Amino acid sequence: MRISDDLAHLLEGRPDVDSREQAFPFLTVDEGGFPHVALLSRSEVDVTSSRSEILVAVASVRTSANLRRSGKACLIVIDGATAHYVKLRMLRTVEMDGMLGAASEPVEHKRDSAGIPMEPISFPTSAELAELERWDTSARVLLKLGLSSRRDPF
Repeated sequence: MRISDDLAHLLEGRPDVDSREQAFPFLTVDEGGFPHVALLSRSEVDVTSSRSEILVAVASVRTSANLRRSGKACLIVIDGATAHYVKLRMLRTVEMDGMLGAASEPVEHKRDSAGIPMEPISFPTSAELAELERWDTSARVLLKLGLSSRRDPF
């Protein structure tokens, strides 16, 4: 399944410092079978140039463990009056500096809209936040993961 251009546009690029950015709920399933939510930003998400994979860089130990165990996740993205729900199946991973990078293929993309404008979860960016959340490491993980898409998985 190819990732639509409108969804890819919302995920690509890097956050600017001193701006507002959307936080994307990223759901995995914990050991007890319950949803586990992590909030990711564009510093931790990307799309391959072929639009066939969504890449994430995850620092959370629990989210990483859930991904390794089940290999499944759901990413939620808000765009105006539309909510995008993307079910993902993990294809391969890379690890770097305590961060897990996961490349996943979308298995389902649902656009949901009642025509009511929504406000996505958002946060203010700053140089301090970029350092605290290790945006530079996330960028290296995503780059390595994207380059690995040109080779055999695992």
